[in-house]
Amino acid sequence: MIAAAHLTALLALLSLLPTAAHAHCPLCTAGAGVVAFGAAKLGVGPMSVGIFLGAFAVALGLWVARLLKKQYLPRQKEALAIFSFVTTILPLQSVLADYTSVYLPFWGEYGKTLLINRFLVGGIIGGVLILLSPYLSRKLALARGGAMYPFQGMVITLGLLVTAAVVIEFTV
Repeated sequence: MIAAAHLTALLALLSLLPTAAHAHCPLCTAGAGVVAFGAAKLGVGPMSVGIFLGAFAVALGLWVARLLKKQYLPRQKEALAIFSFVTTILPLQSVLADYTSVYLPFWGEYGKTLLINRFLVGGIIGGVLILLSPYLSRKLALARGGAMYPFQGMVITLGLLVTAAVVIEFTV
């Protein structure tokens, strides 16, 4: 019984040791998910919610890819991000789907009307923004001579997502 108590205390102490922070960490992933949930509860449109859920899904896939030490598939990181996106966004379509139509008068003799799922478009935008944010963070650090602001990656990521959602809420 005493050995189990010592083992538990040792594991608790080991969990307090600092580790290296990586892009798409659990904090960023959870942050995107919490913001999406909060947005839906506040009555934000499905396209904006899709932005946050798409970002959450891609970030989760990239985070899981970093946990795997061995590469089992070619382009495993990208495959996991896509798998995470598909398995997160597609099941939620029945709950959050919002369709709109777009008329293209130049398409064919009589034009063509396309049906667009706003939630899916928002999810794709969010996924692209989460992939773009580390690139922008590196560019900003290079412009500053290699120096980074505190929480720079998180600020850029959430700033991009919130800006995109606000622009969409007020324009679309």
